Amino acid sequence: MKSTPSIENDVNIDAIAKAANVSPSTVSRVLNGTAKVSPEREMAVRTAVAKFNYIPNASARHLAGGRSGLIALLMEESNEEFFYNPFWSQVVQGFSTTISNAGSLPLLLVRPRSGTENSVFTTLLKGKIDALAVLSWHASTTDIAGNLDPKIPTIVVGDFGKSINSSHVDVDNVKGGFLATEHLIAAGCKNILALTGDLRLQSGRDRLEGYKKALTSGGLKVREDMILRGDYTSVIARDLTAGAIKKGIKFDGICAANDLSAVSAMEVLKEHGFNIPEQVKIVGFDDSPIASSSSPSITTIRQPIRELGAEVALSLLAILDGEEVADKLLDVELIVRESTSSKKLN
Repeated sequence: MKSTPSIENDVNIDAIAKAANVSPSTVSRVLNGTAKVSPEREMAVRTAVAKFNYIPNASARHLAGGRSGLIALLMEESNEEFFYNPFWSQVVQGFSTTISNAGSLPLLLVRPRSGTENSVFTTLLKGKIDALAVLSWHASTTDIAGNLDPKIPTIVVGDFGKSINSSHVDVDNVKGGFLATEHLIAAGCKNILALTGDLRLQSGRDRLEGYKKALTSGGLKVREDMILRGDYTSVIARDLTAGAIKKGIKFDGICAANDLSAVSAMEVLKEHGFNIPEQVKIVGFDDSPIASSSSPSITTIRQPIRELGAEVALSLLAILDGEEVADKLLDVELIVRESTSSKKLN
């Protein structure tokens, strides 16, 4: 009688995939649990996992095909943005959990936003990474293409192929900006400030584009004096909001590019005696924990933050498994809370 293979027999994710008659990336999706897989494929994978008593083993993928087993996540961010914006912790969690569950090792690198040195690329090359994900890159992505081995599979969040030859994953930021602004118009706002993100980033430009489209669709003019150019940080959001009040700009709504900016703007408004949402209504973006915990709670655009990190990881794993990977655009939805509604919401 043939013995059932076990962990000691070096069963790896490829063996599970073969036994289940699916691709290795499908096995990763099932083990990670963040992406949809058909019930039939999920059952096949779980049956194979149970049969082989499989536990993801990082060393197995390291040795296969001469790979290092390292899959890097590279960001260009300020300390404030990375450590105080809860958005990033969820993205990193989704990415690292997916990579770890697939039997590889996630490597996180954060370059200061100064963008004046490229030693981070030397570090990546010395580390002999198998693949690279790039998020929140404020400088030109041509820096990445010019400093890395072109054979390293690369996924860029945003930009959708305009400046680097790679696959791309993003959320529908144009739709998000549109939904946020449309909601403010429907709530009776006629003078809506746009508190933008960093316009060097595709996400910042796309959310502003959605804002402009919604104004035009709602019969309102796009006014340059109502567009406050921010950078996603709380410090700049506070300064811009205070500056708009000091200049005497009349506004009854704020469409903020992220929740951190929305909360900061709300704090400034309250300090100046504004009632929210009676006098000014505010919409954020992300649906991070601070949106629901603030007082009043923030109406926001929910983007699948953890799923974003997971989908980036899954795309890289699929490329390493020899699969063709298409660009991915994840959906968003409006979450209505107290900052735009005078009714107490549960």
